[in-house]
Amino acid sequence: MKILIVEDEPKTGDYLKQGLSEAGFVADL
Repeated sequence: MKILIVEDEPKTGDYLKQGLSEAGFVADL
């Protein structure tokens, strides 16, 4: 599954992307 993350805080976006990637998802920020 591919997920698009829209987040205005860079640190929060990176944290979400890392967590989703570790869970096996492909995330674009």
